[in-house]
Amino acid sequence: MFFPILALILGNLPNFLAKILFELLYPVYLFKFRKERNYISKRLKKANLQIKPKEVYKNLFLNGLDSLKFLRNKKIPVKFENFDLVQNKSIVFVSIHLGAFEILHRGLANSVESGELKLESYVNLIVSEFRNKKLDEFLNSVRKVRRIKIVKDFNVSRILKNIIRSKEILAVMADQSKYGGENFEILGQSVPLFLKLPITANKLGASVAFFRTFRRNGKHTIRIEHIYEPFSKINPAEIAKIFESWILEYPEQWVWNYSTHALN
Repeated sequence: MFFPILALILGNLPNFLAKILFELLYPVYLFKFRKERNYISKRLKKANLQIKPKEVYKNLFLNGLDSLKFLRNKKIPVKFENFDLVQNKSIVFVSIHLGAFEILHRGLANSVESGELKLESYVNLIVSEFRNKKLDEFLNSVRKVRRIKIVKDFNVSRILKNIIRSKEILAVMADQSKYGGENFEILGQSVPLFLKLPITANKLGASVAFFRTFRRNGKHTIRIEHIYEPFSKINPAEIAKIFESWILEYPEQWVWNYSTHALN
């Protein structure tokens, strides 16, 4: 019951109280995870970005709260852009941990329900398991709705052909890789990306859409940036550059510790 109760409290927290809570919690976090904070600081400096680790954590905290509200069907301002580019076909949506990234899959499901997204299929959300089983169960419970099916990352290859045959949606985060990741240069640093799955799906006949979300002036945008039609020649290095441009636009909203964990 701990996580549902905590989510209930945080999900109803006004924005001004959320900012106060972050200021109270940040010193505690630093005390426990100073090594991670220092590592992120080094990465920011190496990338020549004039932002502090605290800004990264603050945006992660605030975007996380908005994600929680959105998953619990609370009204937060979200704008969808370029969704008219998607037609009724098999498609893999690929993004990175930028902005309130937990709203991405629910945004897809909501758009299918409303008819805004011209698809009539399920969203297969690829997730990794957390070590904390209770947290894992809770996240699955709030992520899953009628149009979303939770798929563990180690099961994807087994069901990929069925997903494409059924013209279903596959949603994957490219900057969190445990299986088949490859390192690419982003902002002068080696970052592991999970691009093998969308490239394989494209070779099997699925379209691949790169989309992202970001927060600006308190409002969230979910935008489809680029679509590869089936059987395209996808250059992974080109995709890494696209991700790099997203991060440069909102560096304080990228979850830098994902790449940190991958490299440690």
